[in-house]
Amino acid sequence: MELSDANPDRILELDRYWPYQITVLADRIARRTARIVKDHGLNLSQWRVLAAIAESPGRTSVEVVTVTPMDKGIVSRATKALLTMGLIRREASQIDGRISHLYLTEPGRRLYQSLIPDVESIVLRSHTGLSAGKQQQLCEHLGDLLEVIPDLR
Repeated sequence: MELSDANPDRILELDRYWPYQITVLADRIARRTARIVKDHGLNLSQWRVLAAIAESPGRTSVEVVTVTPMDKGIVSRATKALLTMGLIRREASQIDGRISHLYLTEPGRRLYQSLIPDVESIVLRSHTGLSAGKQQQLCEHLGDLLEVIPDLR
């Protein structure tokens, strides 16, 4: 399909429109992840914050917003809940006291580690449909798209 086609009656075929397909896939993965973490007392936003902090201990809330598909209000509420649950802790920056860094507590680390196998199992099913090479290509292509499609948050 050419972008220059000026047919006013043109219809998107959703099963052939990759942005729609990615949205459907992301929604399926998010729903499955939400079911898993709910059994451990978390919602999806709290899981995403926990995972972002586990990936890079010491991240700030602003950095969590940058690496997750959530706005600052959602991250703030999830962070507050995780602090209340004792799963993360906040430390003031040594350089700028207005900034605080987030870290998993020991209970937070244990919970995160216990959730990893179940969360990973969601995509392990895809391994039967995609070879290792195709998985690598998919990651590279998605990375390319993320670089050229701006984040409008």
